[in-house]
Amino acid sequence: MLDRLIRFIYAAALFTLPWVGMGVMTLVTGRDLGAGLQPAWLLLALGCLLGLSRARLIHVAGGVSVLRTPGVGRPWGLWLLVALAAVIVSALGLSLAPSGVEAKTVGLRWVKQVVQLAVMLAFVVCPAVWTRGPGRWRFTLRWLTAGLIFQLGYGLLQAVEYFHPVGLLAWLEIFFTSNPAILSGSAELYVGDGFLPIPRLRGTMCEPLFLGNYLIFLWPWLMCSGLLRRRWVSWLAVGMGLLLLGTWARGAWLAALGQAALWGLWHWRARGGSAAGLSLKRTVLPVLGGLGLLILLVGVFGGGDKLLLPWERLLQAFSRHDWSTLTRLYSMQAAWRAFLLSPLVGVGWGQFAFHFPLLVDPMGLQSQFSWPVVNNMPLKILCEMGGVGFGVFLGFSLWLGRRTLQALQGVRVPSPVLAGALSLVGVWIQLLTFSQYNLAHIWLALGLLVAALCDKTVREGD
Repeated sequence: MLDRLIRFIYAAALFTLPWVGMGVMTLVTGRDLGAGLQPAWLLLALGCLLGLSRARLIHVAGGVSVLRTPGVGRPWGLWLLVALAAVIVSALGLSLAPSGVEAKTVGLRWVKQVVQLAVMLAFVVCPAVWTRGPGRWRFTLRWLTAGLIFQLGYGLLQAVEYFHPVGLLAWLEIFFTSNPAILSGSAELYVGDGFLPIPRLRGTMCEPLFLGNYLIFLWPWLMCSGLLRRRWVSWLAVGMGLLLLGTWARGAWLAALGQAALWGLWHWRARGGSAAGLSLKRTVLPVLGGLGLLILLVGVFGGGDKLLLPWERLLQAFSRHDWSTLTRLYSMQAAWRAFLLSPLVGVGWGQFAFHFPLLVDPMGLQSQFSWPVVNNMPLKILCEMGGVGFGVFLGFSLWLGRRTLQALQGVRVPSPVLAGALSLVGVWIQLLTFSQYNLAHIWLALGLLVAALCDKTVREGD
């Protein structure tokens, strides 16, 4: 009975991964307490606690310790502990806090961020340990697919409601945007020097760039894992492509292009594989055809000048008038200067916002929301954890990359290892342009890749 309950809770967590705008605390209490508590985090926490009660997260099949799993070499869990140690070391940088900020405020912020990060690292362990064998992999993929279908429907509703409001979306948004701390971003497309009457789709994620990140996390699992062989996967791929385009999130587009390039490289090297390999007719061509059709429709109904909008949107990344771009540049400028204040241990995990007003150029003061963020995850680590923390991050990245390449040697058919690698790479390419790391799917991406590396059956293609 308990096993079924754990599976149900985990399934609900996978389904609600993109429900980041729903604040459980706000809905329950009726007030914004500054702690939105996304549903997926709450469900994952409950599932982990129940699993621990049955010792399911302490040992896997055969009594093998979680910290040393066959096929991965050195204990991957040890890297997570070292990462936490580096975060704790960053407390040495708290003494550099601006004089106008109370020590109590600085300390509470640091403790809160450390606890949050520890919880997120724990959620890497859950999927990494539990996901073993084809049955559990298919279970995971089914519920991720169900969550995607919901986002496709919600995105379509947003597009329809933008042009022909009927009131349904406004009622749903009461729930899905009940975490105001995370709700921001443009509802319309900004190109040139103004907004165009074209919606930016964001699903239930409140930010178009968050939805884009979720989609680039998910599409490799549907198309490159080898676990879903049904024809409707191609149609889901078309839907994902259209929804990704509808976010108008440049960082997500570039990340998807990077994933596609790596996918193409793998396919080129594995072109002598079996018929179970990549099928251009069933995957790539439907996606390209769907995107081409959408662009053509935009041109027909919006005018021929709209055909180049995706290209213009990408070029706007180099515009000196686009505040979306300038926001990122100013935040990165301040983050680099904060790193120079304390190159060894950083200014303290979660402390960037306190330093931002004193370090950024005057024009940059207008570029941020109420709580500035770095807008580049590796730079955030360098700024707030210094060389010590960045060294741990770089070391783990190189170790994981090496193990992944070793696992992919000789693999000529789609596999969870390939899907996990493409998924994590895509997520982190986009994290070069934002640093909102408390999205559950980011940590699930790492956990599933570790699971694929640890699971001998999927590594051997059984």
